[in-house]
Amino acid sequence: MTARFGLRRSNWRNFAAALAVAAVFGTRGAAAENGVPPCLECVTVRLEHPIVLRGPSPSEPDAPASVIRLPDGSFRGFSPGGTTLAIDGANPIVALQGPGRAVLAPGPAGSGSDCGRWITSILNGLGSLYGLSHNETRCSDPHGSYKTMSIAKTTDFGLTWNVLGPIITPDQPNAPHSEGEGDCTGIDGHNGYWYAYCLRRRDNKNVVARAPIENPGPGKWFKWTGSGWNAPGIGGTGAGLNGFVGMSAAYWSGSDVVLVLGSQATSLQLSISEDKVHFGAVPDPVILYDAYNWQRPAPTELYAYPSMIADRGFSDIREHFILTYMYVPPGEDFSQRYLVAQEGMIGAAARPQTPQVRTALSRWIDVSGRTWTTTGPTISRGQSFSYDKALGYLMTAPPQLDAAIKLDECFSARNGVGFLADAGHCASAGSERRRPAGYAFRDQAPGTIPLFDCVATAGELFVSDRRDCENKGRDAVLLGYALRNQ
Repeated sequence: MTARFGLRRSNWRNFAAALAVAAVFGTRGAAAENGVPPCLECVTVRLEHPIVLRGPSPSEPDAPASVIRLPDGSFRGFSPGGTTLAIDGANPIVALQGPGRAVLAPGPAGSGSDCGRWITSILNGLGSLYGLSHNETRCSDPHGSYKTMSIAKTTDFGLTWNVLGPIITPDQPNAPHSEGEGDCTGIDGHNGYWYAYCLRRRDNKNVVARAPIENPGPGKWFKWTGSGWNAPGIGGTGAGLNGFVGMSAAYWSGSDVVLVLGSQATSLQLSISEDKVHFGAVPDPVILYDAYNWQRPAPTELYAYPSMIADRGFSDIREHFILTYMYVPPGEDFSQRYLVAQEGMIGAAARPQTPQVRTALSRWIDVSGRTWTTTGPTISRGQSFSYDKALGYLMTAPPQLDAAIKLDECFSARNGVGFLADAGHCASAGSERRRPAGYAFRDQAPGTIPLFDCVATAGELFVSDRRDCENKGRDAVLLGYALRNQ
């Protein structure tokens, strides 16, 4: 476990201290007129190694996870899967890790939630906590289930919920191709309103609705139409947000911007807005993968339902956050869902940065001493790996001013060994390609460390940051240079 819950805080001090957020986001006069921050290239993101919290499960997580802080300083997490579960723990990561108890079950037969009710966000109201509930009905409809959103209230910190009623429904409720509007996550906009970012299924557009914090019940939510907040949440037509956005939202404290994560075809992407309705994408991806493929089983992994959770719970993040997501390994179906977390940092510099995103490259080891080097989760049936060591950080996009090499992750389920190779060369190294690892510098540069493929005494490949292969192997082959651990 790393960062705020294990990593030395000094590792982040220089990165997080005195961020030039005001120069990038805080001066509204410097912002583009369309509400997009003026320097998306100035944003930096850093992710630590993945931690598998839950799974495998056939049902949860099936929506973004959320966490609240309890009065005694502990935390309560919520893992939604048709029936929403609550889990308690000492910090936001542990609060998604232990055994859960059902706190919101599907609605009665014939209701708009008889397929399930998923708590997707929890918002801190004026003296009460509220939850956004994603609802589904028509489970057996060949066009897909019908989706809406309700709001619920809790007086015992999420152990019981009083569903107040629907707040967001589609504008074409009877069309056979319309699968509703839902999958919303909510934020406090710190301007007297809550905002819910949603997916409209009929055209796969993202839409947003808002309600006043002092009265967020049914009938108080209105959708953005492109010129104002004047379409009713119930049945109104909202304007599709510009470009690809997503619907997993957080609020970046101190910079007064909205962050939204979305799963694109080959990457998890971060978008940012100053006015909460016009978004621009951070150029470098947050996570790389091969395909966003829901037709399972598939040869590629699946990342879905991301969430950015603050270290104090809820979704108001400062510099440090916890990224969670549903993960399905390559070759598996939805009976093998996992909830995975990665600790991260987000910052802004006064000028464009390259690279913008760095993700931890880590080596894991099993009881027999075989290793797996990866930037992703270490999940393989019948095998268990524990954290061994950090090997620096890879980039999710090639740097602009330096030559880079793209690396693939190779893994043999039969031998339980995972290593790195130049992109496209796993087969020639005697293994199967599992996923893209990221980019390394081709040549040594300040702040980098070398990466070597080594041959262990048993003949298996492993990755080391030392040319002598840590005296555990031989035939070191230079792969490239990773960013140094800070």
